[in-house]
Formats: sequence, structure tokens, C-alpha cells
Amino acid sequence: MDHDSRVARLQAGLQGAEVDGLLVTDLTNVRYLTGFSGTNGQVLVTASGATFLTDGRYRARSQQLVKGADIVVYPDGLGDALPGLVQKAEVRRLGIEARNVTLALKDRIVSAAGGAELVPTDSLVEKLRRSKDDDEVRRLEEATSVSDSAFKYIIDRLEPGRTEIEIALDLEIEMRRSGADDVSFEPIVGSGPLSAHIHHTPSSRRLEKGDLVLMDFGARVDGYCSDLTRTVVLGAATDEQLKVYEIVRAAQQAGIDALRPGATGRDVDGAARKVIADAGHGDVFEHGLGHGLGLDIHEDPRLARTSDDVAMAGDVITVEPGVYLTDFGGIRIEDDVLVTDDGARVLGSAPKDHLMEL
Repeated sequence: MDHDSRVARLQAGLQGAEVDGLLVTDLTNVRYLTGFSGTNGQVLVTASGATFLTDGRYRARSQQLVKGADIVVYPDGLGDALPGLVQKAEVRRLGIEARNVTLALKDRIVSAAGGAELVPTDSLVEKLRRSKDDDEVRRLEEATSVSDSAFKYIIDRLEPGRTEIEIALDLEIEMRRSGADDVSFEPIVGSGPLSAHIHHTPSSRRLEKGDLVLMDFGARVDGYCSDLTRTVVLGAATDEQLKVYEIVRAAQQAGIDALRPGATGRDVDGAARKVIADAGHGDVFEHGLGHGLGLDIHEDPRLARTSDDVAMAGDVITVEPGVYLTDFGGIRIEDDVLVTDDGARVLGSAPKDHLMEL
């Protein structure tokens, strides 16, 4: 990871934000800029460089992990170190991350800012994080490979009588066993009518013959997330299950085909949504088509009816249409897709060409 380059790009954006420096407090942004992972860390970025700040618990860890920044370990709190750094860098207007700074944290920064004026900024680091470099794409591919492997593992363990909670636990354990640092989010497993709950919390419901089983899960590898959804059926599928699955599969392909540099989020969403609407199910596709992902499971850009985000090469975005019918159940198919110079490429290889009958 070229952390020096990331800091340099952020430095170049300070003038446009009308600040002399930026205090980065969002831990994901701290990791992006410096490589540090832990529960306490800040980065002060000014025209003269970057300084990583933390407490004594992370003295050894920061020496091992932090790149592209000097390291300052404060004894008690941010106020021990920040005033001197702000004065040395002649920071008169100090940017803070408006989406991350609580009122309580703002009060602490005010008292530690050495008289500098605090200026709210919006997504300065997140905008840098959006377009993935080759190294980030490799990590995302590794995370996707882990979730693909977990899907292959779990399809041999889906059977009547097992609970949704048991399946979710199996997925989490297998992802960790296959190389994940962590899961991207708690696995979603919905069976039978509960598969129609878009973000279902796995329950003690036992799988039954004929159930649709919707599984949405992901792995973290070196901090980078994957996000995969597959829907299968226990036993022989009904004609209606096969029909709805094919509608969702065709909608997803339409979305992937529409995803390319210059396409807007609303246009890509619309391409997939039209397939579902034309089939008579437009009123039960009640979420956006997808979202960016990287160090966070939800990042820009968004694919949605209201999104004016414009896709660019290097974006990694989920494409995940679904149809959710009360009593019948829900079907969603999701892949992580890299926007390339001339189109888009699905990162994973988990099968989806037909409704798997288990």
C-alpha cells in the first residue's frame, strides 16, 4: 500500500476545502492513510506532512503498522500533543470530519486545537478511498474468494431441520477458517417466508423441504470487505420459484451490463429495476441496486433510483436486485463488481446461473 501517495493526495485537497490541516478521526480513514488498525488513533495532515497520534496501548503496534506519518504517543489525551503540532504547522483553520465528529468529540478538539478555528469538512478521505488501486482490488478479490469458498462449503450443509442461526454460524466459522480476518457483517440467513425479510436476523426457525434459503454474507481480508448473496431451494423448485429466480438473475445481469464509467447510479439501478417491473414485481424491489465497498461494507457510490453518483474505473460496487413476496419468500442475487476502463467485471465465481436445488 502506498500510504505516502495517499497522504499526498489528501494534502493536495486541503486548499480546496479551505483548511490548513485536517484532523482525521474516523478509524477507517486512519487505516486507509496509515495502515493502522486499532481502537484509538488520529491523523493530523497538514501541508508539511502527516502525524499519527495515539495512546500508550498502541505504542508498539503503531511502530509496526503505521506508514506515511510520524508517530506521537500522548500520555493522557489528544490535548497533550495536538496544540503543539497545530502551532508548529501554522494551522489557523483545522478541518474536522463532520460525519464522524460527535458533539462531545468536537468539544475535546476545540480545547486541544490551540486556538485554531474548526471547519467541518465532508468526505475528503472517503473520496480518495472510492477508486481502488491494484493492491486494493487484489485484497477485495481475496475477500471475495473467501466468501465464494464459504458458499461452496455451506450448500452441502443445508438440510431440513437445521436452524438459520446454525447456518449463519457455519458461514462465519468457515470464512474465518478460510483466511478471513473478520466477517464484513453478521451473516443474514432467511428461510421460507422469512427469506422475504430484506435484512433478516437469523432465527431459530428450522429449514423445511421446499424452502427458499437466502444467504447474505461477506469476509474481511486485510480489512477489505466482500459481500455475496445467493438464494437456493431445499429440494425440487416449484415453477414459480424458478420463474422469480430467473427474473432476478436477468435483472442482475442487466445492471452489470449497464455498469461502466460515466453511468449514473440511477441509470444502472433503472436497468435492473425495469426487468423486475416489467415482470410485475416492481413494487417488491424496495431497496437500491447496490453500494460501493472497500474498507467499509457500505461506501460510495450508490446505485439507486435517486443516485446521481457517476461510476468511474476503480469503483467496486455490489449489484444486488431482489424480489420479496410475503408467504412465497424472497430471492436476491448479489456480486461484487469492479468498474473497468470499458465496462465491468464480476470479482467472484460463486454459481448463480440457475436456482440451485439441494
